[in-house]
Amino acid sequence: MEDILFTFHNTHHSIMAESLLLGEKISVKVMPMPEAITAGCGLCLRLPEGDCPKALEILKQGSIIPRGIFKKTAGTYSNLPIDRFYTSPST
Repeated sequence: MEDILFTFHNTHHSIMAESLLLGEKISVKVMPMPEAITAGCGLCLRLPEGDCPKALEILKQGSIIPRGIFKKTAGTYSNLPIDRFYTSPST
């Protein structure tokens, strides 16, 4: 699986998100925002795509919602809908 980038509205949210995710054993790294992405504060979090559903749930519980979610494919970043990573409840 590929890595995913989470962007945030401000640096404080980026750092708080990192802390929450590391506390729950999610492999995450704070990094400078790639120049191709303009949505965010200049920092983003990189994490494995497979951890996105759990990471989003943890962040939601901490009242931190990413501004954007991006995946690099063929040299360009695509903005992904957050809903793609939420799991639907079983019926």
